[in-house]
Amino acid sequence: MKKLFFTLLPLLALAMPVIARADVSPVDFVRDNSKQVMETLKKDDGHNTRKVREQVEAMVLPKFDFKRMTALAVGKSWRTATPDQQDQLATQFQTLLVRVYASTMTRYKNAQIDVKPNAILNNSGAEAIVHTEVTLPNSSNGQKPVSVDYTLYKTTQGWRVFNVSVEGASLVTAYRSQFDTEVRNTGVDGLIKLLKDKNAKLAAQQAGA
Repeated sequence: MKKLFFTLLPLLALAMPVIARADVSPVDFVRDNSKQVMETLKKDDGHNTRKVREQVEAMVLPKFDFKRMTALAVGKSWRTATPDQQDQLATQFQTLLVRVYASTMTRYKNAQIDVKPNAILNNSGAEAIVHTEVTLPNSSNGQKPVSVDYTLYKTTQGWRVFNVSVEGASLVTAYRSQFDTEVRNTGVDGLIKLLKDKNAKLAAQQAGA
């Protein structure tokens, strides 16, 4: 399942909007502005890929709560980590996700996104799950769209994403087993080192690409 996320991680950002408003419904939050992200991706002509990638990252990253995502992925060990360890974990996990998707995101510039009209509301409307289906570019005839669901919570500044599921599999859950094993073997500092090492390896690969 981890391999599936690495393959489809660029899709996790495609439906995220540029504008954050507290009065917008979670469905409109995803639907109304996804076009802007796709239009930005389509500006990539092979010569300005880095610039396009940076523009999309600037649009998307503020809409995710990476600290909450990291807390869910780390699980019970998050509560015993020091504030400094929590900050390092969140920074490294965000860097990992961004590095993985950034190198391939423009390959999905011709994907088609279908945002479903009815969100599932929880916690008295403070949380929501928005269902989308993504049809991959260059799909062969008969290939089913990929189900990508966003779990959001409402803030005074608007909705923020704290989990994503691809084909029913949660992103944070996909990492939790590995993180639990690493913490048991090497402690929280060992998990931080693992993430740093992964990020360093990805950075070297991207620098040499």
